Amino acid sequence: MQFKHPEILYALLLLIIPILVHLFQLQRFIKIPFTNVKILKTIEKQTRKSARLKKWLVLITRLLIFTCLIIAFSQPYFSKNSIHQNFNTTVYLDNSFSMQAKGKSGELLKSAAQELIENYTNSNHSISLLTNNQSFKNLTPEAFKNELIKVKYHPNKLDLNSILLKAQNLESTKENTLNNLIVISDFQDFTNNTIVNFETSKAIINLVKVTANNTLNSFIDSVFIEDNSSTEITIHAIIKTAKNTTSTIPISLFNNEILIGKTTSKFKDSKIHTLQFTIPKSTNFNGKILLIDDSLEFDNTFYFSISKPEKINVLSIGSTAKFLNKIYTKTEFNYTTTLLQNLNYNNLQNQHLIVLNELKKIPTELINSLQDFTKKGGNLVIIPSVNTHLDSYNLLFRTLDLEKIINKIESEHKIMTINYEHPLLNDVFEKRVNNFQYPKTTTYFQTKNSANTSIIKLDNNQPFISSKETRNGTIYFISSPLNQEISDFTQSPLVVPVFYNFAKNSLKTSQLYYTIAKNTNLEISTSLEKDQVLKISAKNIEFIPLQTSSQNSVLLNIQNQLLESGFYTILNGNTKIKTVAFNYNREESKQQIVDLKSLFETKNNISISTSIAESLGKINNQQKINWLFKWFLAFSVLFLLIEMLILKYFNK
Repeated sequence: MQFKHPEILYALLLLIIPILVHLFQLQRFIKIPFTNVKILKTIEKQTRKSARLKKWLVLITRLLIFTCLIIAFSQPYFSKNSIHQNFNTTVYLDNSFSMQAKGKSGELLKSAAQELIENYTNSNHSISLLTNNQSFKNLTPEAFKNELIKVKYHPNKLDLNSILLKAQNLESTKENTLNNLIVISDFQDFTNNTIVNFETSKAIINLVKVTANNTLNSFIDSVFIEDNSSTEITIHAIIKTAKNTTSTIPISLFNNEILIGKTTSKFKDSKIHTLQFTIPKSTNFNGKILLIDDSLEFDNTFYFSISKPEKINVLSIGSTAKFLNKIYTKTEFNYTTTLLQNLNYNNLQNQHLIVLNELKKIPTELINSLQDFTKKGGNLVIIPSVNTHLDSYNLLFRTLDLEKIINKIESEHKIMTINYEHPLLNDVFEKRVNNFQYPKTTTYFQTKNSANTSIIKLDNNQPFISSKETRNGTIYFISSPLNQEISDFTQSPLVVPVFYNFAKNSLKTSQLYYTIAKNTNLEISTSLEKDQVLKISAKNIEFIPLQTSSQNSVLLNIQNQLLESGFYTILNGNTKIKTVAFNYNREESKQQIVDLKSLFETKNNISISTSIAESLGKINNQQKINWLFKWFLAFSVLFLLIEMLILKYFNK
């Protein structure tokens, strides 16, 4: 038993006063005057023993009366904690998309919120609410319930370390305060393979795991394309399930809201199946793939955007090459050629492919510009001159991290070995050719044996055309001049696919889709005038993201500004620049549930439960106070009645 005002108990010392009074009264003799013996006979005989007993009983009842009154005023109670103990509770409610799964009472998020509303009855302490995207500190009971009703799903999920850090900010720093943290989630794999640091929180942690009835979730994992035809694009959609299944799932493909095709995904006791759709190549395509699955809804739709192919910018610097004019036609390419002395250096960064066509010497200014060009993802083709200045070429090679040219070899060699597996040529030939009219060269430049990949080789196994992958692009080196006095390669059937693919591979396919995250970067190929900015627009929102503008591109940084999957338009003023697609992260679709007992059962300040009511009940029991002062008041009245009965009826 504890007391709210224990100092009042000192009044119990005053009980010695009635004890002394009673003891003094026991020593007094009462004189009764009488005149004759007849009066003595009428006096009721009382023994000294019975008189003393009555007085002791009266004394005890009065002591009990005052004792009960004093204890009642000190306000006694039973509780696990002191009446002066403060309590603060923080509730984390997981509102990620995996909580869309159906439990016994419907969607896990909605049923958890309803259970919190029904079981939260304690109004004598502070409570805070934490979700994946919001936090509310020191709510009133009514405000707490209102916020629970308004909780909506959010695409970004917190890991447990982040939850503990955010909950720490909601903890009370007052002295003598007991902090509790209730974490309500389906506990998918939220640890991110990191060690959970429970030392960040001093609260008593209650992990409440809510469970879905059905864990067989089917979802669209990703989409990629194959561009292996001049007229069509093949779309590959990867469909996955959380467990092995033999089910059949209907799939539909839309262009915006127009249905393009339907098919089914048939699993054969597996978790993955790939579907294919074919669409025309020459149009913009805002694709939406839709499947039917009742487990989770957020991953049933997948958005992607394919832009109409743009013309490829090709610049040839140096000697005029008639064969390039025939390959880079106006229908597919913006081809220009210029002499070195007429070169506009500002125009280099606008190109997709630059061809150095038999320059005798490469100036330093051009080397620096080409270095910047390749760093930004541009592709470069280097064709040496028969009178090449090796020092300037090797300076370029060192700058681009290529192997140096050793010397010029003047001897005739056939061009005869083709690397059919190289990405430049792997779709060119229907079958391998072993006997045809091999082209030849009378001069070539030998380089050191290096990590460069050979595409075509000479008959002495030296590379005729080789490639070097950079971080963002590719550099091709042709070891021989291509003028007809040196080589007849330009008369060969090989020249068209080789140079055509040089240019085709330089045009980077725009990203089909992006994943909604806390921080996303988009690089948009466009030029902005002074004071111009790009904005992003959709049906319900329009905002200006953080952006960094360079000469020919703008880098957009989107920070927690996109919360819904779908199509977004990038605008420069009212001019449409591009349409991009965003999808929700698919990590939660896999339904990889964490075994809480194996991870946290040995932790002293952590309890694991499957019931929200049970966890709230534990916290309520910590704060429950059983007041006893009414009982002591009742006993004091009872003893008063006993005293009155003793005085009235004892030995009457």
